[in-house]
Amino acid sequence: MLEIRCMFTLDDLKKQNQEISELCEVLSVLVAHKSLHTNPYVCELMSRFKEKVWIHLVFEDNTIYSGLSEHSDAAIREVARNFHDSGREIKKRFSTYLRHWCKPVTEAIDHDALLEESEEIFRLIKQRIKYENEQIFPLIAAQQAA
Repeated sequence: MLEIRCMFTLDDLKKQNQEISELCEVLSVLVAHKSLHTNPYVCELMSRFKEKVWIHLVFEDNTIYSGLSEHSDAAIREVARNFHDSGREIKKRFSTYLRHWCKPVTEAIDHDALLEESEEIFRLIKQRIKYENEQIFPLIAAQQAA
């Protein structure tokens, strides 16, 4: 049986995923507007987005990944490794991405490059959420029920 050391339920994690998805949708619209790149409200929203994603990934890494990576079934350990690797990739890409946001007005921002990078980051995060909802959460629920 898989023991996940967590203070959140799967429903809580699903709710976090929903909130992150909704922020992706809103930010996708906002980043399309060049004039909003240094808008303090957009910058604050981007900062909240980063915190939500970061906390979610770190929490999952410390609880779900550690539980799955210790499982006796090699296939489940492989799922855990892929899960962990995708989180690391998102953190790495997201860190670089955030350095391009909310620069002082005096610094030039390449709107097209930022828009392309934003779309890629949002796509990675949405893929991760889909993977969690369709693969990881059902796996955990099945293991906890066993």
